[in-house]
Amino acid sequence: MKIMIDMDDVLTNFNIAFLRVANEMFGTPIETTITIWDFWKCVPGLTLDMEEKVWEKIKSMENFYETLPPYASARDLKKLSSLLEEGKHEFYFITSRFPTKGRSVQAQSQRWLEKHLGRSGAVIISSNKGQLCQILGIEYAVDDAPHHIENLLSHGINTYIMDWPYNRHIEHRFRIRTLGEFLDSII
Repeated sequence: MKIMIDMDDVLTNFNIAFLRVANEMFGTPIETTITIWDFWKCVPGLTLDMEEKVWEKIKSMENFYETLPPYASARDLKKLSSLLEEGKHEFYFITSRFPTKGRSVQAQSQRWLEKHLGRSGAVIISSNKGQLCQILGIEYAVDDAPHHIENLLSHGINTYIMDWPYNRHIEHRFRIRTLGEFLDSII
C-alpha cells in the first residue's frame, strides 16, 4: 500500500511554532485556536502586516523545520516508526513547506523524521499534492490544509482530514483526530 502523510499539523505542530514566533515578536497569545487558515483573522492582536513579518522571521530562522515540536503523540510516532521499519507499505511525506535559512526543506524534514521516528522517509516538497499522489499511485492520504485536501479529493485520492477548526467547512466522511486513528483506519 502507498500512503501519503502531510508533515505540518499532522506530524509536526507548525501552528504552535508560528504562534510562539508571533508571541516573541508582538506579544500575541500562544494559547489560541486557529479557526481560519489566515492567522491574522483569528489570533487576537495580530494584523495582516504583523503576520507577514512573522513569515519573514520564520524564513530567516536557521533550520526552522527541524525544531518543530511533534503534533502526533509519542505513541503514534512509535507506531509509524514500526510500520516504516516493517517495510510492508510505502510511505511518502509530502509537504509544501517554503525554504528557510540553513539546510534545504527536504533535509530539514528528513532530519525531523530521523529525530522523532528514528528513521527518515521519502520526503517530497510539492504544492500540487493531488497530481503528485496520482502519479505515485497513492492509495491513502492524510492532510490538514483545506486547499491541499480539496486538491487531493479532486484527483480522486482517498483522503483523510486531520481535524482542525480551519478545515471543518469541508464535508467529508473521513475525518480523524490523530495520526494513530489514521493508521488504524487504513492498515
